[in-house]
Amino acid sequence: MTTAVDDLVSLFAAKLRMDGTRVSPVAQGSRNVLVEYHGDHLTLVLPEGDLSMLLAEGDELARDLWGPSVSAQEAAARLMTVHLQESLESSGLEDLSGTWTYRSGFFFRS
Repeated sequence: MTTAVDDLVSLFAAKLRMDGTRVSPVAQGSRNVLVEYHGDHLTLVLPEGDLSMLLAEGDELARDLWGPSVSAQEAAARLMTVHLQESLESSGLEDLSGTWTYRSGFFFRS
C-alpha cells in the first residue's frame, strides 16, 4: 500500500525524468532517490515529515501559485523540483555529487 508521501516521491521523480534527469530509487521501496544531475551523482534524502508538511500546505500553494486546477500533490512535486534546482544552483559547489537532504523547502548537502 502506498501513501500520499510515496505518491509525491514518485511524482517528483517523474517530473525530474521529464526534464531528462536520470532518477532511480536508492533501494526497492525507498523514498530516497539517486539522481544524475549534469554529470554529478546525488542521493536525495526525502524525510517523510518534511514531505508530509509540504503536502499539507499543497492546496494553498497550488491555489496561490498555479490556480485551482492544480492538485496539492502536483503543486508539492513542482515545488520540490524548483527547490532542488535552486538549492543546487545556489550551493556554490563545483562538484554537486553527494547526499542532499530535503528540509523546509531546501535541499542541504550533508
